[in-house]
Amino acid sequence: MHDIALRFDCEGDALYGVASLPATPAPRGVVIVVGGPQYRAGSHRQFTLLARALAEQGIAALRFDVRGMGDSEGVARPFEDIGADLRAAIDAFMAQVPALREVVLWGLCDGASAAALYAPCDARVSGLALLNPWVRTEAGAATATIKHYYRARLFDKAFWHKLASGKFDAGAAVR
Repeated sequence: MHDIALRFDCEGDALYGVASLPATPAPRGVVIVVGGPQYRAGSHRQFTLLARALAEQGIAALRFDVRGMGDSEGVARPFEDIGADLRAAIDAFMAQVPALREVVLWGLCDGASAAALYAPCDARVSGLALLNPWVRTEAGAATATIKHYYRARLFDKAFWHKLASGKFDAGAAVR
């Protein structure tokens, strides 16, 4: 197993990554999609250790910095907007490792969500490993608000005092 540094282009910005490569790579590799404000090594070097452990098992792995993070150039983007970064990383990884025929995206947190959004757009992605994906929806937020906020208000003395004193604006609450 050995590591090699990669530099590749994404819409005019240079992105940087590290590929951990076995002596004889399997036809399926893993692209690690970093989540949150982290760079390719990860906290406590978790992504480095994961990539090297995969390579020791014969699976080539790539970890890289999206635009605006770590060593990569460009402006940071929300996870919904890193599809071009993922495509550029997969392109570079497959060019570097000609034995690859497909990749699995391994993502953490909003990196997992980015991977899930990207995967249907690229036939080279054959699988997903998603850890703690960000799955916030308007309906979910509304349910959580009703469940946690309004339920707590029913047992709040200040709320009942406000209601009894006539200072509660029912019309505003309904709106």
